Amino acid sequence: MNRRRFCRSEVEKVPNVPGVYEILDSELNPLYVGKSNHLRDRLHDHLGEFRGARYFRVRFMPPKAAEKVENRLIKEKKPRYNERMW
Repeated sequence: MNRRRFCRSEVEKVPNVPGVYEILDSELNPLYVGKSNHLRDRLHDHLGEFRGARYFRVRFMPPKAAEKVENRLIKEKKPRYNERMW
């Protein structure tokens, strides 16, 4: 899973399909983990929302699998902006 710069031009390249995404800081620490049925649209919503966001990663998968992966990643990585879900 490759990281990409968290900017509008890179987000535009993401297909609008279901999956899980991670928003990362400059040291590749996760700031936020989420799932969406429309990844590109959801990433657009997050542009400018998280302080220190520099990169993102996406994983394409069916919605039911995305829910399980999102929960696992949040518990493992404990992203700053997902604190309520730890």
